[in-house]
Amino acid sequence: MRRAMTLRVQLLALQVVIVLVLVCTTGLVASTLQERQLREAYVDRMSGVAQSVARLPAIHDAFDDEDPAATIQPIAEVIREASEVTYVVVTDEHGVRYSHPDPEQIGQRVSTDPSVPLSGKVWTGTQTGTLGTSWRVKVPVFGDAADDSTPAPVIGTASVGILESELRADLTDDRGWLLAALAASAVVGVLCAAWVTRLVRRRIYLLEPEDIATLLETRGLTDALRSQSHEFANTVHVISGLLELGRTEEAVAFIERSGHGGLLTASAVAPGVGSPEIAALLLVKAITARERGVTLDVADESALDTPTTPDGSALHTDALIVLGNLIDNAVDAAGPDGRVRVLLGTEGARLCLQVDDDGPGIPAALHHQVFKAGFSTKVPGDREHSRGIGLALVRRVVDRRDGEVVLGTGDLGGACVRVELPVPAVAAGGRARAGAGAAAGVGVGAGVGAGGRAGVRAGAEAPEARS
Repeated sequence: MRRAMTLRVQLLALQVVIVLVLVCTTGLVASTLQERQLREAYVDRMSGVAQSVARLPAIHDAFDDEDPAATIQPIAEVIREASEVTYVVVTDEHGVRYSHPDPEQIGQRVSTDPSVPLSGKVWTGTQTGTLGTSWRVKVPVFGDAADDSTPAPVIGTASVGILESELRADLTDDRGWLLAALAASAVVGVLCAAWVTRLVRRRIYLLEPEDIATLLETRGLTDALRSQSHEFANTVHVISGLLELGRTEEAVAFIERSGHGGLLTASAVAPGVGSPEIAALLLVKAITARERGVTLDVADESALDTPTTPDGSALHTDALIVLGNLIDNAVDAAGPDGRVRVLLGTEGARLCLQVDDDGPGIPAALHHQVFKAGFSTKVPGDREHSRGIGLALVRRVVDRRDGEVVLGTGDLGGACVRVELPVPAVAAGGRARAGAGAAAGVGVGAGVGAGGRAGVRAGAEAPEARS
């Protein structure tokens, strides 16, 4: 079985993913905005140059010369070099060039469509011309109007552009600082994530979820031992008082009664359970339940062998988590003078754990919510911080083991929870002899509604909650 990822790795990986996603998203947005601003800045520059060329009197007057290019070409080149653009091209109304960075292109028609500026409108965009793909602006060049009521005619165009390669080079230079800042942010974020992970782990004393579950069981054992110690002290005080009063016969009778009805042993609680860990858990839970006025019974047909393989021991460890939390929930639901019944054994290749009580039960509408962490139907109180944990731990074990959990109503009238965990193949072979007898006890008349197990699966109040 593949080892589960540790809590430390999970916390660190989750935070690192969040940091990287945020940094990458920020970088993408910032890069997009940067490119947009750069293009807008170039458009403003190119529009200003193009409008200046189109309105320059020397350019305007040269259109009437016999050789306009002789005047326009030098002026256009001076403006191009001064404004740091790739080209400044002036054409007549037919698109024939009067200026160009390559003198051989003068006198030839432009390679791109000049219809928009010749119609009197400004055009901005990316086109591929003789110098390559460029980001360009084209504006009309107006002649003189015949009179004030007649619009000025378009006598040519002025086109100014910058190569896309130059624009990308400028953008790359600017992005260098952005990428450096993003990389620094990512490093700081990862270091902070590692620090937070370390802090959280120290707050929970470097424990894993499984360790926390074990501690919860240990706390239950401590409470049970404390309760038994308190009960024993009371018993000693009564015996001491009877002896002080000279009531020897009454003291002996009290000792006999205490020894018969007051002492709990694992064999008395679960005689058919051979697993020492589960038997000890049932003993502890019985003591704790009795202190709270609840009767905890283990069905006589319950039977479980001692695990003989590592896989079997691991399964029994998970069974301890499941059984302990189910019993705790049942005892809470039953309340004073209540009753809880436990049935456990193997059925085929599955370990079956079943706990029912005579409490108010779980409404059918909440069957799929009670397994969520933090959800609880209990009234808030002093232990409110620990509510909504038990069944969530049960569901985690069931999911990890690929098992099944079923909610329903049992013979006691309250909630009934049945958990089935697949037995590993090696472990299953080791307990084959006990399987048949245990299966008969678990599968027939187990005390779960009318019809035993079928009552849980098919009953109107018992929809399944599968892993």
